[in-house]
Amino acid sequence: MVFSKEHAVECLSKTPIAFIGAISQVIPGMSTRSMPPINHYKLRLENIRSLRGSVSTTEFTYHQRGAGYFLQHVIQNPDGSETMSDQKEQEQVKEPTVGVTYLACSSDGQHINTLVELDNNTIEQLIKSSKIPLGWSKQSNGHYESPWQHSHAQHVKWHDNQRFTSHEKCIKSGRPLLITTDDISLTCEPIKAAHTKEYQNPDGDGVFKLTVTNNSNRPVEVPALLRDSHSKNILWEESVFVITDSGNHFFPGHGQARDVESTVLEPYESASTKLDTLTLHGLSWPQGGWRLHLRFCLGDKATEGNYYYFTDHHEPLRKKSEKKKTAIVD
Repeated sequence: MVFSKEHAVECLSKTPIAFIGAISQVIPGMSTRSMPPINHYKLRLENIRSLRGSVSTTEFTYHQRGAGYFLQHVIQNPDGSETMSDQKEQEQVKEPTVGVTYLACSSDGQHINTLVELDNNTIEQLIKSSKIPLGWSKQSNGHYESPWQHSHAQHVKWHDNQRFTSHEKCIKSGRPLLITTDDISLTCEPIKAAHTKEYQNPDGDGVFKLTVTNNSNRPVEVPALLRDSHSKNILWEESVFVITDSGNHFFPGHGQARDVESTVLEPYESASTKLDTLTLHGLSWPQGGWRLHLRFCLGDKATEGNYYYFTDHHEPLRKKSEKKKTAIVD
């Protein structure tokens, strides 16, 4: 969908791959017979400037509702989730236009999920905002707010940790602003269940393997990936949270650490863990059968995973998982 510039910073804060570019060619594709119709396009962009992640092409797929239909009003809730209102905005759906500069948001670097029209002032604002972690925002008074302020671990005394005294911090929670470097990549993959049932859990039971990799030939400190300063064990649940259409979600094991430091990865070293996403709270769990999309966030990096959620199969498992004190799966 094409949004106006007022949505630019919000869209940037939620996407793992974002770049600025001008559309040089719009190639119309198929249009569905649904109501409203969904129009498919192939877009070619030029003068691309990456803000988050990276892209290796100038040609992308894109689809949206047909032009002429009204946008539905989106209400931003205090906890970061969104609610669709019955009220219609006066702004009609726009089509991508040649010559216009956009913020393009993507999950895989091939398909554009969202386009936002830009002007020069908004571009400057986006460049500054791209330097902060996903889910964070900078207020007009210069203070930062993080998604972690809505977690259950607001009692953590981040200001007491001398290692992070020089970092900007969330004004609400005190959590330091921690990012990664360009040498670091974050990936995820679903773990197959021990017992697979056809049409119920083809992608597993919500367990994902997350991997952080140092792709350089030198040791790299990863500020956003925290570890216990004594045991040197990585604190995954203190470092990673999940974004869905319902908002921001946190794993149950976070908020317990007291003496933490940034993890250092040796040249080409990887660190991995398995996380049970059925432990997450506040999601809009599908009813029946539906593909659930999850965005795992580590500082300014994100990776998107999904799996087929079948209520009759996964709901009993979720009821058990939501009582766990940690999402780590051995």
